[in-house]
Amino acid sequence: MGQPDQVNEGAELSALLRQWWQSDATVRKQDALVAQLKLRGVDLTQASLSRYLDPSKPQIAREDVVRELHAIFGRPQEELAVALDLWERATRERTAQQRLRATPPQEPGPERGPAPAHDSTREAPPARSSRGLLYGAVAAVLAVVVAGALWVIAPWEGERDEAPDTAKGPRATAPAVELAVCEGERCFGLEPNHTVCSTDAVTAFADTDPVIGIELRYSAQCRAAWAKISNTTQGDVARIGDRAGRKREYTQISGRDAHTTMLPAARPEDVTACAVLATRTVCATIPSEARG
Repeated sequence: MGQPDQVNEGAELSALLRQWWQSDATVRKQDALVAQLKLRGVDLTQASLSRYLDPSKPQIAREDVVRELHAIFGRPQEELAVALDLWERATRERTAQQRLRATPPQEPGPERGPAPAHDSTREAPPARSSRGLLYGAVAAVLAVVVAGALWVIAPWEGERDEAPDTAKGPRATAPAVELAVCEGERCFGLEPNHTVCSTDAVTAFADTDPVIGIELRYSAQCRAAWAKISNTTQGDVARIGDRAGRKREYTQISGRDAHTTMLPAARPEDVTACAVLATRTVCATIPSEARG
């Protein structure tokens, strides 16, 4: 079992991932979440996931796990940026701590026995000149500097028991992710901006509320819909539900707009999008001219 990472940013990252998990409309047990991650190509044990989601004894989550959890829970893009910043700072701090712990203490030199009796018949070795002593001291200092430089530039081997092969090499900016293709039930719970559904989406229904905006966004090619709210504040909820009682919702954390993940819908009329505020609920019931 990995040891907890005593890093402030590690605890903050674990708290953020746990908040994603607990606020998700679809209640997923950790074993089901691990199975979903494996379907996405992320090899992870339930024990590791449990440590990633425990701010009291945090273990810094791998970068690929952070990215996939963000996609599974359908969180806004700005939250991914926050999570990756915490991950980078926590990883850097953990590496510094590991290097500090790995610095070996100086070992005492070998004990010297009593000096042998002076033999007057042997000639005493010639005394070393002050210049020789100076050269020796300079050589010793250079040896220490070179050894330290090699140790610093050598790749640090941290916790690699679960690190994928793709983690090797310098960390670079992640390439653009290819949009996923889904249709109907296969779109359930997916983030629309990560799929082709966002490319043909239209506002099927809206509302004329003077303060906030609520839209029912619909993709004909994906046969799926989602709710989008705007001019809203922290704590407001975007929600979409169908006639069977299924729903997707998202509680806004920051910013001025937000949206849910997708819900399958053969027609936009089969679902309802609402903004749930502290004092009232506003639903998108007016057909939009942008439809079709």
